[in-house]
Amino acid sequence: MISFDHDYVEEAVARLKKLRADSPPAWGRMTSGEMLEHLADTVRYSMGRLGRLPDKSNWFLRNVIYPLLAHGIIRIPRNASGPVYPKHAQRGDLETLHAVLEEYLALVQAGELEPMPHPLFGPIGVDGWAVMHGLHFEHHMRQFGV
Repeated sequence: MISFDHDYVEEAVARLKKLRADSPPAWGRMTSGEMLEHLADTVRYSMGRLGRLPDKSNWFLRNVIYPLLAHGIIRIPRNASGPVYPKHAQRGDLETLHAVLEEYLALVQAGELEPMPHPLFGPIGVDGWAVMHGLHFEHHMRQFGV
């Protein structure tokens, strides 16, 4: 299981530095810049920076799919459609993502993160978000081969 901490973030940033603007995805239509923005938006959302998305969780997602993902039994499927975050003026580059990740980790370390409910899995708390962020990052780094 991934420990979504400073060491993991530094490793992920080092891997993401290998991306080029024209790096092709193994699946999907997202560009590498869009992927970086998407990852930053997911972390921003978990911190409550993008408002609240509609709750699309249900018993099956919370009690079957989430535990299967969280315990590494299944992976996030390719081309899975996830939440759509509100449009904003934030950039999709590695420096911005790294800054968002540092803010997130500082809040977690200080015990000050009051995370939003996950739009598909409901209230998963700080630990649940750490698991989901790790899985989500790995999913997209596989998508771009880094």
